[in-house]
Amino acid sequence: MACQIDRLVHEPIESLEVSVNIQETARFMAERNLGSVVVTEDDRVIGLFTESDMIKRVVGRGKDPQSVILGDACSRNLITIAANTSCVEAIKTMHANQCRRLLVYRGEKFLGVTTLPMVAQALADQGSGKNLVLNMVVGITLLVTLSIIILSVYHLPDMMRLAQAAMH
Repeated sequence: MACQIDRLVHEPIESLEVSVNIQETARFMAERNLGSVVVTEDDRVIGLFTESDMIKRVVGRGKDPQSVILGDACSRNLITIAANTSCVEAIKTMHANQCRRLLVYRGEKFLGVTTLPMVAQALADQGSGKNLVLNMVVGITLLVTLSIIILSVYHLPDMMRLAQAAMH
């Protein structure tokens, strides 16, 4: 079955309100081993805050993480895809938009975030399944061919006697 994005998004969505400061956000992300967090306002997704945003927009600019809020440091105008998008199309979308994360929606409902490593792993797993079937078919074919050769060699003396008898 083809790789589809909705099969990759099934984890609970980690999100924080737009008004949370970066210090609290960093603690939240560290405790949960997250590389990003969804930023919401009134239960609506408005952005995504990543480790890269923290470096480029806060630490790298010498700002105080306790005085900067998510709303001022998160990425906005995010790239979204439909839940029924194929993994190949998701990779193409990421490449075209130079991004590593996509927000996944089913209609108006936000389902979660998918990342480049998640999609790449799903595609690799899908390819592994194809390789397994192919390897099994090749293995069975090889086994049948070797069996025929072995049987032919085993019966070669009998076939030679029959051939000699038929010639006389």
